[in-house]
Amino acid sequence: MKSPVFMKQELFFRKCGFCNVFEVTDEAPSGDILHAHDYAQIWYVTRGQCDHYVENQSYLMTAGDTFLIPPMVEHQTVLSHNSAAISCEFALEDLFPDPSSPAQTELQSYLDRMSVMNFLQDSKKRQPRFRFRPEVMPKVDRLMKEILEEFREEKPCYRDMLRVKLQELLLLYIREFIISPDYKATDATYERYRTLMSKAIAYIDEHYTEPLSLEDVCRISTLSKTYFCYLFKLITKKTFVEYITERRIQGAMGLLEDTEYSIQAVSERTGFHDVAHFSRTFKKSVGISPRAYRKMRNPSSDGENYG
Repeated sequence: MKSPVFMKQELFFRKCGFCNVFEVTDEAPSGDILHAHDYAQIWYVTRGQCDHYVENQSYLMTAGDTFLIPPMVEHQTVLSHNSAAISCEFALEDLFPDPSSPAQTELQSYLDRMSVMNFLQDSKKRQPRFRFRPEVMPKVDRLMKEILEEFREEKPCYRDMLRVKLQELLLLYIREFIISPDYKATDATYERYRTLMSKAIAYIDEHYTEPLSLEDVCRISTLSKTYFCYLFKLITKKTFVEYITERRIQGAMGLLEDTEYSIQAVSERTGFHDVAHFSRTFKKSVGISPRAYRKMRNPSSDGENYG
């Protein structure tokens, strides 16, 4: 089985910065190879039908269906003959740029639970699609088409219009989710997965100085690689690699301040095992080299002690 293609915001959001919008048809397909991305995505089927594949399961989507795909979920979408869909890709943190605000915290909580309902139920219960109530559908249809038009035509202030319309679309999703019969049942599932992830995070924190593979931690969490990566990003707001790297850099900073271990010894004791890679990663994260950091925190040091 081929590894999925990983798509990054920095490559696909060059036009607008915080989103990308396009129409997909069976004659002009997109997303039909297994892939994942570091941003969220909403698909809306405007005509015909498509097969949406998630975790080796296929789900039939028909006109009027929408599906919200969180970051890190591996999936692919294959449109049938004479079918079409609109795709809106966006970075939530750029749509609502104040993560500490109560409004955004509440919004993120609802989106997290909606994602759990769609992607983290067992395969028999999972339905990674969302159908709005009939009375709301015309508004959703209008919004999706207006978002596509704004992105294509680039009229004055189109970025601001896109931001407002995408916010409205997400708020409609959340409102419909809250009043749906699935809302209360989702909380128990969400808390169960939070507990699993807490165990995995505690294991990483305890063993970050050792060689750690994604497969090892997935086994501890009893989750597949796809769902572990998605849920880990959901809970920590970091990828698996980003979290381990940050934890190792924090450990290295402590050793550089409080011990006389050599730079190489610090590298080995914090799980890097390659001093050149450690130095590059440390400088990228902290802004200065390990030697300069030690000198700054302990001026009496020569920056490279051997103990």
